[in-house]
Amino acid sequence: MVKVELKKINKIFKPDVHVLKDIDLTIRDKEFMVLVGPSGCGKSTCLNLIAGLELVSSGDIFFGDVCVSELPPKERNLAMVFQSYALYPHMNVRKNMSFALRLAKLDADIIEERVQQAAEILDIGHLLDRKPKELSGGQRQRVALGRCIVRNPSLFLFDEPLSNLDAKLRTQMRAEIIKLQKRLKTTLVYVTHDQVEAMSMADRITILDVGRVQQVGSPSEVYDKPRNLFVAGFIGSPTMNFIDCSCTSNGLLKFGENELELNHMINQKVDFTNLNEVFLGIRPEHIEITPTPRENAYEVDVSVIEYLGSQTVVSFEFKGGIPTMAVVSGYYGANMGDKAYVSFSLDKIHIFDKNSEMNLIHDVPVQKFEFTAEND
Repeated sequence: MVKVELKKINKIFKPDVHVLKDIDLTIRDKEFMVLVGPSGCGKSTCLNLIAGLELVSSGDIFFGDVCVSELPPKERNLAMVFQSYALYPHMNVRKNMSFALRLAKLDADIIEERVQQAAEILDIGHLLDRKPKELSGGQRQRVALGRCIVRNPSLFLFDEPLSNLDAKLRTQMRAEIIKLQKRLKTTLVYVTHDQVEAMSMADRITILDVGRVQQVGSPSEVYDKPRNLFVAGFIGSPTMNFIDCSCTSNGLLKFGENELELNHMINQKVDFTNLNEVFLGIRPEHIEITPTPRENAYEVDVSVIEYLGSQTVVSFEFKGGIPTMAVVSGYYGANMGDKAYVSFSLDKIHIFDKNSEMNLIHDVPVQKFEFTAEND
């Protein structure tokens, strides 16, 4: 178990590809931290720097009180699970799991004990004599996890380990990894591009884009109080609606042929004096849509209905041709071209400055340092 700190980390690949820019990040002891972001944002590079597979261009990495920036991977007491299982095809499961221990010349009895313990945790004891080609994708991933567990590392690093699995197996393995981390009480850093994985697994999430940390927080914090336009659009599926609005002097937002009157709380938080245009953000599940008129509801035209079983995604347009989406629980019966009526609560909206792209209602720092006692 170990706390990991990244201080002013920069990584530049020659000649001038600046992949990570002034990264400051604290990963707490026994924490499940997920690094998430689009392809090319620098999340895997960040993981490789922690592992020692790449060296920092500037800045320092600390494990506890020890600076490990110049240490090779073998001296960092960590274990890494890759996207590919990286199992030796000519070795059976027992030999794959024990390979690093045999290299370290541990006593045979100790090796066997650790392998059996890991196999019991992962429920793969009946597979120890099989070779990788005789295993399913999920079983191979469990063997890759077991190979890490037997080493008793202070830190686990996972680089998109579930991307090769089908949707059902990914869901199952997510639950298994969460239980494993809680059982072992080990610090775990997990890289993914899948925001569903991030939201469902993490104690805290670090959201990266263009080599910079955009926000750090619990899943509920980054979902309910996104720091900027990128975070708001990246977290959540379907994505948050962004409506281009102009501000009026009398405290109204105008979009298309529609107007939205803001309440006193929002007007206190947001200084509209020098704002001409903003983005209004509202999540699809926070929009109420009905086929019949209601007070203070906007009339819209239904364009697409996507029935997903437990919910229906309704795409529609406000007057003025502004495309938007709503999510309705269960089935919503409508056809393309039907009229519908939508409304939303002001306490669910977000307002983003069009120039800075910052959230003007929720002023959130890049990183928050609170960590719940149950994770200590």
